[in-house]
Amino acid sequence: MWVVVHTCVGFALGALFWERLGWPWWLVAVVVLVSHPLLDLIPHWDYVFTEKRVAWGCLDFFASLAACIALLALGAPLALVVLGPISGAPDFDVLTNTLTGSRLRHWFPSHWDRFPHGVCGPRPGIALQVAIMAASAAVFFALG
Repeated sequence: MWVVVHTCVGFALGALFWERLGWPWWLVAVVVLVSHPLLDLIPHWDYVFTEKRVAWGCLDFFASLAACIALLALGAPLALVVLGPISGAPDFDVLTNTLTGSRLRHWFPSHWDRFPHGVCGPRPGIALQVAIMAASAAVFFALG
């Protein structure tokens, strides 16, 4: 999944578990981190193997950053906004490799070659990721 998808899911899970249910922040941080490999199991399209991977990677990074800035501008607590990047953090090694053209070893288990990473074509894969972001935004704003 793209970083921005993980980031949006982190926001939604934070709104549910931390803001709504009052779970301790550290436990919600663990939950959003665990959500990362679960999302990576879902068939999706990754841009890392395309010719335009640097452009896609930049778009992904700036979309994630813009989402964080937008939530802060809307008055979301910083502690909640930070949960988004925590959810997306495992993709930083993928993003760095994509932007630099490097093939360094991935440190997060769902990025290892032996992990059953979900894969599908661009159209359904992008549509699915947009749907997950939309559902995450709906949950976030419904609970916020």
